[in-house]
Amino acid sequence: MKVHLIKTPEYSPEDFRDVSELLNSFDGALEFVASEYEFDKEQFPFLQKFYPDFKFKYESDIKKLNFNKELGLPLSWRELFSLCDFYRTTFNINETDFIIVLTIRRNALNWFSHCENKNAFVHTGDWEYFTDANPKYPVAHQIVENVMQSLMKLDTVNIPNINVHTDSRGCMNDFCQNKGQIILKLRTADICPDCIEKIQEENIDHNIVNQVLKIFEGIRNELLFKQKFKKQVTPVPITINERNQIILPQLGNLEIRLNPLFKTLYIFYLRHTEGVRLNELNDFRSELLSLYRRLSVADNNQTIELRITDLVNPIGGSFSQKKSKLNKIITDLLGEPLAKFYRIEGEPGEPFKINLPNKLIDIRY
Repeated sequence: MKVHLIKTPEYSPEDFRDVSELLNSFDGALEFVASEYEFDKEQFPFLQKFYPDFKFKYESDIKKLNFNKELGLPLSWRELFSLCDFYRTTFNINETDFIIVLTIRRNALNWFSHCENKNAFVHTGDWEYFTDANPKYPVAHQIVENVMQSLMKLDTVNIPNINVHTDSRGCMNDFCQNKGQIILKLRTADICPDCIEKIQEENIDHNIVNQVLKIFEGIRNELLFKQKFKKQVTPVPITINERNQIILPQLGNLEIRLNPLFKTLYIFYLRHTEGVRLNELNDFRSELLSLYRRLSVADNNQTIELRITDLVNPIGGSFSQKKSKLNKIITDLLGEPLAKFYRIEGEPGEPFKINLPNKLIDIRY
């Protein structure tokens, strides 16, 4: 099942990519397809101006307003859903697929997100009120939460009901009238027994449920790392386990999640702590191909060959681009000064390497 991610113009492409890459680092039945399609502001006049300090008449920035069914959908909701409808029609998106628009724009009821008929919006702004973590984590949580609520056929507007909890339980379906309560469900990464029963009643694909739980648990682990280990300054062991996961066991089994090509490059340099120059990479082409084939289940052999060819080309930009993005992921995850031990570093013409001693690297295959 595909989940198409789109955005309003003011949401930065970099933040948008960070969210999609986080979600796509978890394998499973849900495929997250990120599109940076630019909507025509003449066709959608409400997109012409964005006021970052604009506020609806909220009682409080940290509380939701209740839905008034006599008024129907608030105007801002209809506007955001119109983008989903337009995209679905224009690109002939299957009716079983989801379309989720990410936006910094505030909405009339001050909700984190809402889903209707497999269209959803997620508010990407104002997370600094609730957490000092990177906003990509709660935004990603909201995306998969809305997918699950739609598949569960929940009524998230007319509350309370048995599967939308006004009293927070630490469940995915907590309503969080006080928006600060969302941190509880981010940290518990849980689905309560009542909601598990509803999932079973709706016969939701267990592969989707397992993937969602993995995403929740991954977000939880990274948030807990920020809380417990952010002052860590000395390097700790790193393990590549039998499932090809890159784990830091002493940091609460924190996982460095990378897409298959980034992971190929990273594991290669963990194998070669002596360092490898860019102009020497082609000498290791067979090893890189073997690694990539092991790690990528989606790409065909032609795609794998092409990507490795680009990666080892010393006069192309693929290596530098991948290394830079990979290092950013590690820095964002671990923070300074810890990240410096785990990045791929080096000067042009000199060997690139990861500055970890061999005794801290455990590759189990």
